[in-house]
Amino acid sequence: MNKPKKTNTRAKRDVTRTISDTDSRSFPSFDSLATWAVEAGRAESVASVRENERHLWGDLLFEWYAQGQIACLFAVALARDTEAVRWYSAVVAGPWEADHVTGIIDAAAESGAEAIQLLFPAEGTVEEAVEIVRKLGGHDRWSCVDTGWLQSESGESIQVGLRWIAPNREYESWALGIASFEPMPFTRCFKGAPFIALVIRPSPPAPERAPVPTGTTGLAASHLAHMDDGLGTDDEKRQKWTHSTKTGKHALIRPEPLSRARAKVTFAFPASARASLGDVLTAEGH
Repeated sequence: MNKPKKTNTRAKRDVTRTISDTDSRSFPSFDSLATWAVEAGRAESVASVRENERHLWGDLLFEWYAQGQIACLFAVALARDTEAVRWYSAVVAGPWEADHVTGIIDAAAESGAEAIQLLFPAEGTVEEAVEIVRKLGGHDRWSCVDTGWLQSESGESIQVGLRWIAPNREYESWALGIASFEPMPFTRCFKGAPFIALVIRPSPPAPERAPVPTGTTGLAASHLAHMDDGLGTDDEKRQKWTHSTKTGKHALIRPEPLSRARAKVTFAFPASARASLGDVLTAEGH
């Protein structure tokens, strides 16, 4: 990965989230990070980054993670050296088929990648995300599930989970979505991004790092918490990071429902999207 030149500034934090009457947090938008890349000499203009320099998009998304809006301390740390942790990025440009996207993830799994993020050029609308879910969810190596609500919550949205199924069909992997449409949780909203992202761990579950739930398909579920966090056997620090991540996510999510921000959720859609998802969407547990 080509890193930006060293500068004395960071990207402007132009997205603000109110935490309480006395506390707020700020994070960069896509255009702010694109401006930062221009100032580092990596592109001529923000418009060029948005329209032509798609090879920079993955780097800017990694920098967005590192700035903390994702609320996960593990992601913040890992995004600072993605080559070392084998976290890869690919832009899915032009017309694409589910076989093609599945093959990209299969190749990442074969290489032993800890994670791969797929960036689909888009304006970031609900309709575009629904189309991604429909195309992948209809493939026999994918599953699409309505993850429902936590017992203490309810609302008008629908929480959808996409699952990639490993070539050997020994495990499934949960896809995390990044998109800025309503009602996506704040921690998944990269404001102004010219793409919708899916982030997936293609490698098997790692029970020594995080619990391994049974997935939608009845298989063991691999997810991003199973990435190699670099902490080795330091379970005390791992627990501290886990607690801080949970606390930070809750602070940034409120007053939105926590149901939308769970690891098992790829996208939170308006309830009206259910009809468009059609028969690719199944109820959890079926």
